[in-house]
Amino acid sequence: MSLRRRVMAALVSLVALFTLIQGGIAVLSLHEQEDELVDELVLAETHRLALRLAESGPAAISNSLLPKSYEAWWVGKGGSVPRPLPAEMKDLTDGPHRDSSPGAEYHIMVMPVAEGRLYVRYNAVRNEDKVRAFAVQVFALALVFIGLAAWIARYVAAVLIAPLEKVAQLLDHWAPASEPGEAPPADEEQRVLKAFQRVQARWELGLARENERLTDIHHEIRTPLTALRTDLEMLQSQGLRDGDHASSQASRGVTPSQRLQRALIAIDAITGALESMRALRTGQASPAEPVLLADCIDDAWASLGDLPEKRALTLSNEVGKKVVAVVDRQALMAILRNLFRNAAEHAAPAKLRVSYAETQLIVADDGPGIPEEERAFVFDRYYRGRLADAPAAQDANHSASDFERGLGLAIARQVAEANGWHLSVTAAVPRGTQFSISFKEAQAI
Repeated sequence: MSLRRRVMAALVSLVALFTLIQGGIAVLSLHEQEDELVDELVLAETHRLALRLAESGPAAISNSLLPKSYEAWWVGKGGSVPRPLPAEMKDLTDGPHRDSSPGAEYHIMVMPVAEGRLYVRYNAVRNEDKVRAFAVQVFALALVFIGLAAWIARYVAAVLIAPLEKVAQLLDHWAPASEPGEAPPADEEQRVLKAFQRVQARWELGLARENERLTDIHHEIRTPLTALRTDLEMLQSQGLRDGDHASSQASRGVTPSQRLQRALIAIDAITGALESMRALRTGQASPAEPVLLADCIDDAWASLGDLPEKRALTLSNEVGKKVVAVVDRQALMAILRNLFRNAAEHAAPAKLRVSYAETQLIVADDGPGIPEEERAFVFDRYYRGRLADAPAAQDANHSASDFERGLGLAIARQVAEANGWHLSVTAAVPRGTQFSISFKEAQAI
């Protein structure tokens, strides 16, 4: 039953209950008044007959002289006058009595008189019929009021439910049903509740996605910022003045100019990461443009700063210097950074080889590899599997927090799908792990 009908039923029920209670009270009151009035009439007639008996004796008792519906008996030592007293009345005590039998409603008065007792009986069936007629009239009137209440309740229910229906329509527009063509529930209450549930689910999903995006952003810019800070600190410690000097070369043979170049690349990586996150949030990929794949690979590698060197991870860029692909450069950089960072954190010490063939960019390492039973889950958010036991994953100085581990490959897969690419993982030959980025055929040159 719809909420509108329930409101109508409630209003009509209240009116019906009130009307029937009031009508019942009126009928009961009339019936009680009728009984009291008849008792008084019988008592008055009994007193009248008692006076006649006192004046004329038992011969004064004659039912032919009594008002209609009255009967009287005098019972003394000589018997009962004018006829035998009914058996059901012989045991009655003095005072008023009532007796019901089929077709009769008796009011009886027993009074002691000279040398005997006087019995007066009145059949109040006509009075009872009038009470019943009044009850029927009250019931018919109650039905009229109930019908009128039902007609008014339709209008009242429509007015009361109208705001709820407007809310349901707004919620349906904001969070439509998941199944196309799904009919809304007939019950307005259920319709609003289901709409609120959809809105709540949509809000919770949006909140979860926003939390994921914030976590992804933190994950994406953490490594470039770390590399940028490291290079700037090294520059500060080297005391760079007007140019490169042989005496100011940093440890591991990295010159200040190289550190500046890596710092600029790290800044570009941060900008690219933010742009990639914006594209994921809006669902709109940035325009594709011709880019040199080899340069993208080198820049993505440089954005990691000292991380690959500290983890003993080396890069072999086997992509031709003139190989061009029409892609979103920032999106590709985001995928490469996450693949390189994943190799540094979980495959090192190892060698990383990047090659390109037939619209497919391949990133392979010769590290310990990923067990076959775990490959299907490596792109799931926060999945770590055996990676949680890797030495690199346990290094608190270089790895992400527990909350951020397992995000890199998930982000890479999301970025790839947003651009219509396919990112997959297989076992490398003879050992290690191989990730493949398959571009659209029209995007490779």
